[in-house]
Amino acid sequence: MDTVTTVIVILGIFIALAFNFSNGRNDASNTIATVVATRALRPQVAIIIASVCCLAGPFVFSTAVAKTIGKGIVNPEIFTPFLLFIGLCGAVLWVNFCSHNGIPVSSSHSLVGGLIGAGLAEGGFAVIFGPSPEMFFGMLYYLAIGAAAGALIMFLLAVIFKDSIKVFTILGACVGAVIAVPIAMILGIFQFSGLLAILLFICVSPMLGLVVSYLFTIILTRITTRRVKHPMKMNKWFQRVQILGSGFQALSLGGNDAQNAMGIIFAILLSVGLIGAEDALPWWVIILSAVAISAGILSGGWKVIKKMGMDITKLVPYQGFSASVSGGLVLSFMTTFGVPVSTTHVASGTIMGTGVTKGVGAVNWGTVRQMVTAWIITIPCAGAVSFIGYLVFSFIFGF
Repeated sequence: MDTVTTVIVILGIFIALAFNFSNGRNDASNTIATVVATRALRPQVAIIIASVCCLAGPFVFSTAVAKTIGKGIVNPEIFTPFLLFIGLCGAVLWVNFCSHNGIPVSSSHSLVGGLIGAGLAEGGFAVIFGPSPEMFFGMLYYLAIGAAAGALIMFLLAVIFKDSIKVFTILGACVGAVIAVPIAMILGIFQFSGLLAILLFICVSPMLGLVVSYLFTIILTRITTRRVKHPMKMNKWFQRVQILGSGFQALSLGGNDAQNAMGIIFAILLSVGLIGAEDALPWWVIILSAVAISAGILSGGWKVIKKMGMDITKLVPYQGFSASVSGGLVLSFMTTFGVPVSTTHVASGTIMGTGVTKGVGAVNWGTVRQMVTAWIITIPCAGAVSFIGYLVFSFIFGF
């Protein structure tokens, strides 16, 4: 490598780790918001526990998410250290802007947007990996089957229990569509990955978190109300086990989000021929990426923590436990299949799900709308920053 390329490679690795630091700073809210909101732990202690669990995450789960980031979004043949550097800069700027303003945003999707923006500036739409026709129509097929099955089941339940047929049928169709693709993936009858999977799970992951958390909370409530006669004792018990739930969620976050920097560093090394496309991730990449996101969590993100833990709904310990465990389960599932989802989306969905068990009015839907707006614009905004940055720097430095 020449001197300029070497400098860009080093800077690219540094920025990738800075991105993971920013990721941890924003996503600290996802792992400790519930334990802080219910006062199960002091914020400083909660952050330390989350950091340790997050650090262990990449070693517990596979590195499938890193491979998706490095090879599954933009054609790696066009990767240069400069392109990856600009893509990272766009993602880092967007995440830090949102963290500064207390907006829980998806760091994973910021990175996806940054890569897409730089890739478009370099090679146009041809370099973006779109879905195959089989994958696209397969997705539509399972969404339709799930919606139809869910609507039918809830229609029958509405008739049996003499409840609102219209409301139950619509609810069943939505839930069926949300869980259909994940179920098909679990059963191994549908292979779903790449950019299309990322875009779909922007919608599916918060809904899946909501459904899992809602059902988990309902079951938990039924069990505890029958067997526990003293609510105050139940609250103290759940405050203790909630710590375990938060740790599990942090472990899952580390297994998914910590791999963002791994994927970019993998792509940087691949672009200069220091590693092959089929090679395993070097251990030093895994360790540095995990340390960076853990350090970000240690730095805190108090505005985001308040938004997540207190502004969506008022939580009590058993609900905090339910939200944490549900979030960990959904994240673990996504990580297993190599889909880089937003921990923020999942955690928000689980908090909404456990809140809805107290009634629709228990959730602050104004806060939810603000967050959803940020989710929708994340990929385009991060992409626009990277696209413009790539063109400007190319013009100035002649890359």
